[in-house]
Amino acid sequence: MWFQGEVDGSRLIAKDSMRKQKFNIILVLVAAFIVKAILAVKNEGYSVDITCFRIWSETAFTDFWGGNVTDYPPGYILILWVVGAIRHLFNIDNYSTTGLFLIKLFPMLFDLAAAYLIYVMAKKRFSEGMSLMLAALYALNPAIVADSSVWGQVDGTLCFAVLLTCYLFMEEKRILAYFAFCGGMLLKPQMVMYAPIVIYSIIEQVFLHDFSFKKMRRDLIGGVAALGSMVVVAIPFGLQESLEKYTGTLGMFEYCSVNAYNFWAIIGKNWHDQMEKFLFVPAKTWGNVAIVMAVVLSALVFFKLKDDKSKYFLSMVVTVTVMFCFAVRMHERYLIPAIGLLMAAFIYRPCKELFYCLIGYWLVVYINTAHVYYTWVELKTTGPSGYIIGATGVLAIFMLGYVLYTIFRKGEYVREANVEENTKKKKSKRQAGVQTKKEKRFQWKIIPTVVREKMTRTDFIILFAIMLVYGIFALHDLGYNSAPETGWEGTKAGQQIVLDFGEVKNLKEFEVFSGSYEGRSLYVELSNDGTNYIAAGTAKVSDVFKWNNVQLIAQQGSEETIPFNVTSRYIRFTTVDDLITLKEMLFKDAEGKVVLPVNKDQYPELFDEQDEFDSAHTFRSGTYFDEIYHARTAYEMIHGLYNYENTHPPLGKFFISLGIRIFGMNPFGWRIIGTLFGIGMLPFMYLFGKRLFHQTWVAGVITALFAFDFMHFTQTRIATIDVYGTFFIIAMFYFMLRYAQTSFYDTEFKKTLIPLFLSGLMMGLGCASKWTAVYAAAGLAIFFAAIMLHRFMEYRLACNNPGGSTGNISHRHITEVFKSNFIKTIGACVVFFVVIPGLIYLLSYVPFNDGTTNGLFTRMINNQKSMYNYHSQLEATHPYSSTWYEWPTMIRPVFYYCNTVANDMKEGISAFGNPLVWWAGIFAFIYMLYLVVKKADKTALFLVFAYLVQYVPWMLVPRCTFAYHYFPSVPFVTMMIGYSLYRFIGDNKKKRIFAYAYVAAAIGLFLLFYPVLSGQPVSADYVQNGLRWLTGWVLVL
Repeated sequence: MWFQGEVDGSRLIAKDSMRKQKFNIILVLVAAFIVKAILAVKNEGYSVDITCFRIWSETAFTDFWGGNVTDYPPGYILILWVVGAIRHLFNIDNYSTTGLFLIKLFPMLFDLAAAYLIYVMAKKRFSEGMSLMLAALYALNPAIVADSSVWGQVDGTLCFAVLLTCYLFMEEKRILAYFAFCGGMLLKPQMVMYAPIVIYSIIEQVFLHDFSFKKMRRDLIGGVAALGSMVVVAIPFGLQESLEKYTGTLGMFEYCSVNAYNFWAIIGKNWHDQMEKFLFVPAKTWGNVAIVMAVVLSALVFFKLKDDKSKYFLSMVVTVTVMFCFAVRMHERYLIPAIGLLMAAFIYRPCKELFYCLIGYWLVVYINTAHVYYTWVELKTTGPSGYIIGATGVLAIFMLGYVLYTIFRKGEYVREANVEENTKKKKSKRQAGVQTKKEKRFQWKIIPTVVREKMTRTDFIILFAIMLVYGIFALHDLGYNSAPETGWEGTKAGQQIVLDFGEVKNLKEFEVFSGSYEGRSLYVELSNDGTNYIAAGTAKVSDVFKWNNVQLIAQQGSEETIPFNVTSRYIRFTTVDDLITLKEMLFKDAEGKVVLPVNKDQYPELFDEQDEFDSAHTFRSGTYFDEIYHARTAYEMIHGLYNYENTHPPLGKFFISLGIRIFGMNPFGWRIIGTLFGIGMLPFMYLFGKRLFHQTWVAGVITALFAFDFMHFTQTRIATIDVYGTFFIIAMFYFMLRYAQTSFYDTEFKKTLIPLFLSGLMMGLGCASKWTAVYAAAGLAIFFAAIMLHRFMEYRLACNNPGGSTGNISHRHITEVFKSNFIKTIGACVVFFVVIPGLIYLLSYVPFNDGTTNGLFTRMINNQKSMYNYHSQLEATHPYSSTWYEWPTMIRPVFYYCNTVANDMKEGISAFGNPLVWWAGIFAFIYMLYLVVKKADKTALFLVFAYLVQYVPWMLVPRCTFAYHYFPSVPFVTMMIGYSLYRFIGDNKKKRIFAYAYVAAAIGLFLLFYPVLSGQPVSADYVQNGLRWLTGWVLVL
């Protein structure tokens, strides 16, 4: 455990040396800086502001005295001058990656400075570990990171200035506080919003508490000096010009809301003129009233809390939140300082309500800023839209109410007096020679093997009921179980197919079911006598293993197509490419009737399966999305052809090929195995729940939630390899959990190796299916190391008390068998997690054909290099791609398939999550973090770890990513939700009705969205008006 001794919010007497403490915080800040730096160079940021900063840094350095045409005050221009100086000193290109890093460098450093300040405050009240945790939580807070590292904004400077000013006033270092406030004004004009803290502090500390003219004179001189420092800094930029920066900036953007998801955004007035009336009064007037109310409420908070030091921060929280929610001209980022202020308030008023406030406003800030950034990057607009605006605005206002409730409620929390008293007692005990002990929240202890929860009749009924109901949905309309299978194959360019229709025919439609070669072209010529041919154009057959409605490219070198509408007796097709496979051809006349050539017997493979034609061109009869790669490669494996899809390990495609071998090369055949794997995940989820929570109802809840999650349904019905990686990730963690709960001190050693072997086997199969399982394998190694550390600590405890026993385990027995069992376990792991997975990975390349005659090992090694180069250098874009921080909020689903059945009837398939699972998972994850930090909850720690192992690596992946990359995390999302419900409900059977109602609601949403998950025909109006909750949800076209 990182820290062990946080009790009632009071500061424990730290035993760490000052040198070690300095090393700890430096280590945390350096680690945070590395993460932020990576994200900074991987993301261009808001190009408009980044470009301005680049230009201003150049002009500030090259023409410092010439005046600067900027929107920013002198303080930040001086920082940009430093940026420009560094660039010129080291000859760095302004528009290079390093240049971008320098632009974002100082905002990130200010973030770290604020984190350090939080650490300093926390050290006065908490242990070293807790202090480091709080500093890390701020430095790596997604909202903070997204603002400075990703977006490239400079709000971190304001956050630090506000936090420092409030801290210095709390410490009654007013002169320094005046300078800190003025420094903030030099950096960001928005610092003026926090001017009330200066006024309140002067009133209380100078006039209400031990007033003296000497103290007042001292503060007056200090305040004037601070203002004078502002003037001095502004002189090079011109005093009048600098003043105009403040008045001009504060007067800009005269709108009700500037992408701040607040009251004005809720009522649809984002980017609306602030003079528009609301209830017969201009919005600007209402905004001014809100500012007055913000000051009044913050003053009430400040003076009501009296000796509570948190008032310096809470009063400013009230100021900024009231202004953000109800004032006009608010930007999305104006709420960011509330995060640091609430964290500081929590330090001086540690209570769970403030923690909830912190989490709530973190979500508000993150969702607001991330959504605005998303709409700019992806939609190229500064005016976001969608239900997320209103939902976030409502949450912001709700959190404001909850903040006020938290402040004014009567409740118990640790005050400073208690801390001082506790500290004095501890010091006196130490001075008297009495050794004090920490009340440990976590301590090592010997744990016997966990008794396995047996599956009862009720368990089997629940599990099979879920599997049956889900299986019906999953297998229904999976795809046709037949498709054209015979075909004509061209092996070189110039081969011809000449069709004779017996007489001149008007052919208005040409359909081709293609084989395993994409983007093939046929040169089309027409003749009425069979001798003299004229060119009609080029027919391009684009997609594999599906019906292609072929158009003609009339002009060579052009991509413009015209409908296939020819009148002729003879049609001659000449292959343009060396390799081409045509499974079936079909022609229709003007009346829509199928027309067969009279010489069809010369080409029996092209006209023997006409009844397989699907005029609707649905997913039921052919490939869609990435099936064009994976299903095709599975077919190629069977027939020993070159494997087109070679950017992932082969095993996943091999599994797909099993269905093809059994059912044929048709949609049902290439999808069935993945669907069965999807059904097979459910028993593992149920067993996971039973072993982890020891409750039948919790196991049923998480299994049902996972079963009817949209992503689980959609992703296991498409013939891609993600399903296999996710299945084996669930399995490998399940078996490792079984091993963790099996002690080799009270269980026959051979039996302890069984779950370990199965975990290694699942790991090998997962890694050979998709590299995402490698991330999980790394986490599995850490998990195993933690297990073995615990075994070692059990041994140490037994050595300290060799005559004792724990349960049925004799401590002497532990001391006797530890070394032998430990060594044999490590040896077994070499076999289970290195040798066996290595062999599985190597053997998965047996059906793999890379077009060479190389041996098995060489083919495998060469493919690893190829895969790495592909994924590390991929710069492709996709209209439905999304980044890791957008996945839990489901801003952009992956749009797999669409088709128009009738005028208003559409079909669509999209991959995204069940809102009651994914959105609830965000709060469940936060709650898990709370349990880990506050309660040292091991179950929560395991779930957080397993979840992040799948999720965090994607934060460092620069390539184009999609929402389905979040799929391996979803099983652990449902487990976190299930555990959250269990913690709230406990053993109260009556309260379980709430869990069941929640599951029923999630299933209800599944039914509501079922048409756009499964490709069923549905009214376009129903989708647009009922299912499109966010603007990024393109569910049908």
